[in-house]
Amino acid sequence: MCIYLIQFPEVQEKIHKEFDEVIGSDRMITLDDKNNLHYLNAVVAETQRYCNLVPVNVFHRVTKDTEIHGFQIPTDTIITHQVSSVLMDERYFPEPQKFKPERFLDKNGKFFQPSELMPFGIGKRACLGEGLARLELYLFAANMTNHFKLNYPSDIRDFGKRVIGGTVVPAPFLCKIENRF
Repeated sequence: MCIYLIQFPEVQEKIHKEFDEVIGSDRMITLDDKNNLHYLNAVVAETQRYCNLVPVNVFHRVTKDTEIHGFQIPTDTIITHQVSSVLMDERYFPEPQKFKPERFLDKNGKFFQPSELMPFGIGKRACLGEGLARLELYLFAANMTNHFKLNYPSDIRDFGKRVIGGTVVPAPFLCKIENRF
């Protein structure tokens, strides 16, 4: 998430504005604040959609001959799903190559999460740690951005490349961190 706050300073400014209006101090943000921090929740959701952290899920084996949309999949075929086929689909997320947290705010500015946002997978094969991970992402993002302002360390702005392996991580980069208060 840090990398997107640096690359899109207007997003960080909107988060800080929301904190100033809702939190109003440098106190620790808790889960009790979550329902009032709509823009922050939208940024966390868009970060999950945009970064596509785990592009390939666990492999599975087809246990019987199966047909899906006219395609025959024989028994013992190894399959997996690619979450990016949904997270980057224009039908569900217009302009998917753009980082737009507003896509998760309704007309009243309230956060909503569509079923198409599935960074943890879906169904009985979804990540078991999803609930805990969502809470940790929120608490980390909230308290880090409430206490600090992130920026480029110098005139060097050539970073943000993705390193793809079992998960996706940003290439190492430097960050200038300043106290907000």
